[in-house]
Amino acid sequence: MTNPHVAFRSSDTLHTRTDGFISRMQGGATKPEPREIEAIMAIFMEEALQAFMVRAAEATGLSPSLFKVVNMTCQTINKATSLVIGRSAKKMDLAQNKAAADYMDSVRQQGSDGWYVAFPVSEGMAIKGSNLPSLCANGDYDEARRELEEYLHAITDESIKWYFEKPMDLLGFGPVLRKLASVGVETTRKASRSLIRNLIPKLDDDQLTSACGYQADMLMRFEDRKH
Repeated sequence: MTNPHVAFRSSDTLHTRTDGFISRMQGGATKPEPREIEAIMAIFMEEALQAFMVRAAEATGLSPSLFKVVNMTCQTINKATSLVIGRSAKKMDLAQNKAAADYMDSVRQQGSDGWYVAFPVSEGMAIKGSNLPSLCANGDYDEARRELEEYLHAITDESIKWYFEKPMDLLGFGPVLRKLASVGVETTRKASRSLIRNLIPKLDDDQLTSACGYQADMLMRFEDRKH
């Protein structure tokens, strides 16, 4: 049985490094690899921000001023997460490294054209995202605008759950690292929500149509990996 996911294509660099790390940790590694975790997460964050924000903005043909806002949001999120990753990777023991490898394995999916980073969403959320282009095609732009904003807020919450909160729980951080990670999570949430609230109302009908199409295209179906 297949289930809906929000997914973006993994680069060969990200997949190769992640696959190597997973193989070593699941194959009897005897020491942690803080530098490799830091490198993998830096690549992952760059590709995630490109997929969810930069390419989404490019698809809509934003004005230079609005595109600048997108880039500033990405920089804010990247700075916050880099601080968390840099601090936490150095303190993770071997068991936490192995848990990180298991987590990385759980959010990768193989498609017909390569590897994807993906997280599952409910059927209801998938239907909501898939219906966005139809609203624009029917000329229901006001409804499409409302639905897109609601959908993006929901996807933001899901992505934060899968990319931040789940690994944080899995790694069992102590109080200091947990507080640092929580600050990073809230920075990401606030920056993302602010961007959505400020950006969506400023899209014209053509840009809105492109934005809806882009979000629908990020929905894919994969076999349940039993997370």
